[in-house]
Amino acid sequence: MEDLIRQAFLHVEVIGPHVAEGHYDLVGPNGEIILPQVWETMIEPDWVITMHMWPMPEPPPPEPPPPEAPAEAVIDVPPKDDKAVPPAPPPAPGGPKKKPPKQSGFLAWTAGKPKNSKSLKAQRKLKGIGSVAHVQEVTV
Repeated sequence: MEDLIRQAFLHVEVIGPHVAEGHYDLVGPNGEIILPQVWETMIEPDWVITMHMWPMPEPPPPEPPPPEAPAEAVIDVPPKDDKAVPPAPPPAPGGPKKKPPKQSGFLAWTAGKPKNSKSLKAQRKLKGIGSVAHVQEVTV
């Protein structure tokens, strides 16, 4: 009977090798384990025999990869030259900062910017733009 069981599990990938090594129990209808040595004397007609596999061992955890050696840095140092001028520092990241455009009119009002206290006409008058005081006399 053992040979018949081994042949049945010969091509089963996972449990086939365990069956070939005898890692199973044959259990009779009353729950008793039937040993292979007493199979011929113990089995009776119309019995239902159950095959129980033994617990399979846990696969070993994968080995951690070997630690890598630290990379060596190679620095190319040019020969010292007293007349050499050091290179200019790199430009600042992002370039020069730009001022945001001045908001005026409706856009400034919707953005919640406070209204100028003086009107545009009053501001021009103070600067002298567009008035007679702004015109200079030129003699030829």
